Amino acid sequence: MNTKRNYYNLFLIIAELLNILAIILIIIPIIHLTPLTIAISAVFGGGLLVISIIIYALVVIKDLIKRGVL
Repeated sequence: MNTKRNYYNLFLIIAELLNILAIILIIIPIIHLTPLTIAISAVFGGGLLVISIIIYALVVIKDLIKRGVL
């Protein structure tokens, strides 16, 4: 069993969950518009989205290096 592949899958699942949570946080001000929800949306939603994109990029780069493309 390839443990690195399992770690990659785990990182992708974490990135997917962070992405879903970020989208929910970004949509919250549409439902209930207050200055607090806008701040939460901008800070935490944007931050989680950036973290998930970084995880996606790292996994893709590692896979491309493993395959000899990069």
